[in-house]
Amino acid sequence: MDLKDLKDFHLDGIKEISNIGGGHAATVLSQLINRKVMVSVPKVHIISSEDVYRIINNEDEIVTGCLVKFLGDLTGRTLLIFPRDQSMLLVDMVMGKEEGTTTILSEIEQSAIKEVANIVISSYLTALSDFLNMLILPSVPNLVIDVGSAVLTSAYIDFSVNKDIVFCVETEFSFEEDSQNLKGYLILLPDPVSLKKLLDFLNR
Repeated sequence: MDLKDLKDFHLDGIKEISNIGGGHAATVLSQLINRKVMVSVPKVHIISSEDVYRIINNEDEIVTGCLVKFLGDLTGRTLLIFPRDQSMLLVDMVMGKEEGTTTILSEIEQSAIKEVANIVISSYLTALSDFLNMLILPSVPNLVIDVGSAVLTSAYIDFSVNKDIVFCVETEFSFEEDSQNLKGYLILLPDPVSLKKLLDFLNR
C-alpha cells in the first residue's frame, strides 16, 4: 500500500473513528477527575512514518510518550505523545493543581499521565474495534520520557521506518473552567497486514 493510493474517504473514515474514540475518552476522563473534559480531533494525517517528526515538531525536544501494542484481528502499536510543556499542563489539569505548578515528572505525575494515556488509547482502540467489528486487545501501556526521535524509534522497532503508513491524530483536551487547551498526538502504526484489512474495510 502506497500513500498515493489513499483517498479522502480513507481520511474521513479514520477521522470518524477518532472522533468517536475522543468522545469515549472524554466521558471516562470526566468521570475520573469529576470535572468536564472535552476531547476533540482537529486534524488527522495519513503519512509515512518518517514524516511524523514534521507533524509533532519535537524531534530533538523532550516529550512524554505512552506506547501500547495491540493484538487480535488487527496488530500493531499505538503511541500517544505529549510535548514536555503539555505533559506538565496535563498533570496540573488532571490532579486539580494550578497551571504551572508541575515542573518535574516524578513517579506520581508519571502515573497520572500513564492513566490518562491508557484511557485515551483504549478509547480509540475500542472505537476502531467497534467500527470494524474486529477484536483488538491492547497491552499494558509503557511510558517513555525522552527526545522525540528516541520515543518514535521505540515505537518503530520491527517496522520498516521509511515505508510504513501511519495515522497521526492530533488530539486536543479542554477542561471545564480552564481557558488553555492542551494538545497531544495519537500515532497508530498497524502492521502491513492489518493496514490492508483496515483500508479494505474503508473501501466498502
